[in-house]
Formats: sequence, C-alpha cells, structure tokens
Amino acid sequence: MSLNEGSEPARGVATIRLSYEQLRDTLGRFEYFRHWTEDQIRECSILARVVQYAPHQTIPLDLQLPFVYLVLSGQCMIMQCLQLARDTTLLSRGEFRLASTEDGGASPPPSCPNTLSPETQLDLIQNLHTTFSSAKLTDADDSSLRYDPDKAICFLKTPTQEGPVVHRFLDVGTLRCGAVFGLGERHHHRTIVARTRTQCLLIPRCWLFLKPQNIGNTWQRLCMYLDWTIPGRDELFQQFLRDKAWHEYRKWLIGETAKRPSGTVMADVPVMCRILQTNTLSKEQDGKSCKKKRR
Repeated sequence: MSLNEGSEPARGVATIRLSYEQLRDTLGRFEYFRHWTEDQIRECSILARVVQYAPHQTIPLDLQLPFVYLVLSGQCMIMQCLQLARDTTLLSRGEFRLASTEDGGASPPPSCPNTLSPETQLDLIQNLHTTFSSAKLTDADDSSLRYDPDKAICFLKTPTQEGPVVHRFLDVGTLRCGAVFGLGERHHHRTIVARTRTQCLLIPRCWLFLKPQNIGNTWQRLCMYLDWTIPGRDELFQQFLRDKAWHEYRKWLIGETAKRPSGTVMADVPVMCRILQTNTLSKEQDGKSCKKKRR
C-alpha cells in the first residue's frame, strides 16, 4: 500500500499542511490541546492537515486510516437517514415503522469495513513521520485506491426487498467551530455534511489515542458524550412520528375551520370600514385608468 493510499481525505477538496507556528496558534484556541508539549505539536504538524469542504459536501468518515475532525470554521450538519416500511396490519392502518433486515433495510454495517489494523495504522503513521522528516514526499500513484464519494452515503443505495422502503432524511444538529467528531461514535445510517464552507483539522485517530495525547482518556470520554448527546435512531423515529401526527392534525384543523360558516353578513361590518374599503378600491381603479390613458 502506498503512503497516501490510506490517508487521502477525499477527492476534489483543498488540503493544506500547516507549519509548526500556524498549528501552534490554531491548537492554542482550543482547550483540548492546552497540555500538549512543543514536541507533540511539532509531530502533529507532520501528521495533521487542514481540509476545506464546499457547502453540501459529504465529509467522509470511512477512510482506511481513520481521522479525528476538528472544526476550525464553518458549520457541519449531522444528517440521519431513517429507513421506514409501512405496517400493513389492521390496527396500524398503514403507519410507518423502522425497516428491519427482513423488510429490505440494510443491516448495521461495521464502523469501517476497510479500516486498517491498528498495527498497520501505526506503521503508516511512522512512514508519514519519516517521510516528512526527510523532506521527501512521494506523490500518490494515479492508479492507487482513492476515496470514493459514493461510499460516503452508501445508505442511499436502494436495497433489494419485497416491500418498498421509504427513506426520510432528518437534520439532527449542527457542529460549529470547536466541535470534534470522528472519534468512533456511532454513525449507523448517519453522515456529516458541510452546511457552509467548512475547514476541518484532520488528525490520525490512532496517533491521537496514544497515551501522551490522551491524558485521562479525554477522547474516549468525549466520544461517549457525543453518543449520549446526539439522539439515536429510535429516538429520532419517535420524534418523526410526533411531528407527522402534528402536521396531520394541523392540516385537519385548518380544513375544518375553513368549512365552518361564520354567519357574517355585510350589515355586520361597520360603516366606517366599508367606506374606507370603498375609497381604497376607487383609488386603485383610478390609478389603473390613468395608466391606460398615458399608454
């Protein structure tokens, strides 16, 4: 495997490597890196990179060499895809339910099927460190395996099933400047999309999880916090059902209100209001007639 084969963040994005001084100033803005030494920052400047994503561009989380993403600027959207099937039982009256494997819904995939083993990841990090230390950077071969953007939203592919599966996309939340993701949190049928032009600092996860950079298991605790804060698939489905019921009730209520006669006649309208309305209509008609005469 080539050097850049497993560490290519995406195709068609602007990638920047920061110098030691630039990275030190950037990391100084965040509390996570206040305890880092000069050697750690220098090594991070060799391994990390800044990637800029265009609006509505998918941020990949399934690279062979996993990265941790630190949002430097812009906003990212957490998008959840719900695969729903219609319940054909008598009591449900065609209501939606979460699609299971039998209905054709995709089974939960592993976090990353092509993820390299921890030993291979560390070897790749060592090669990166050695290459940049010697100032000899080899360009990636055009024939090497690169990131396929179609795989970033693999849940959009229609599976083979007997009954139809309906997809509903939900905007779960927004990640702003200072947010961290890609720590290994759950992202089943979930993807991260740049809401605006976004810059992210990409740090190899295997290097960041080493003990010198992970004092007190900071990153694992942050991963647990994200899993606890971001609602899961079942919670989002219940919220979807509540919103759907509210929209149906509102539509019914508006329809019933429009059909209900008020019994108001012209005599119930105050005379002053009728005079003002008549004057307004006459002025509008006079204005239109003047325009026609000018033509």
